[in-house]
Amino acid sequence: MAHKTTEPFSVIILDIDHFKKFNDTFGHKIGDEVLKMVGSALKKGVKGSDIAIRYGGEEFVILLPETICDNACILADKLRIRLAVRPLRDALTGKEITKITASFGVAEIKPNDNPESIMERADRALYAAKEAGRNRTMSEKNL
Repeated sequence: MAHKTTEPFSVIILDIDHFKKFNDTFGHKIGDEVLKMVGSALKKGVKGSDIAIRYGGEEFVILLPETICDNACILADKLRIRLAVRPLRDALTGKEITKITASFGVAEIKPNDNPESIMERADRALYAAKEAGRNRTMSEKNL
């Protein structure tokens, strides 16, 4: 179904950088804790009618009604920084184990979009962020 309204709508897709390393190095229990930490940070970082969901594996999606691409990029970068400054600590010692970083891709709905087409553009921006070195935000405008 094509998009019929003139209201802006943006999508952010993010992927936790090097997530497999968390599971391989620290075990799946720590990997699960990383997913919970990221989910919690995203939930606290959105407001109003914005929706943050786990999309699968180590990917999350944020749906942003009434949000233009540039503002979605600002939010994505705030969330990216919020994650990067929040260290993962050993529960027993309190010592920092590592930092959690993520790469973000952003797209804004266009008049003839359907859910797949906007997600595809956000996903391409996400992979551009990963190819550019990870721990960054890229939008479809950067492609």
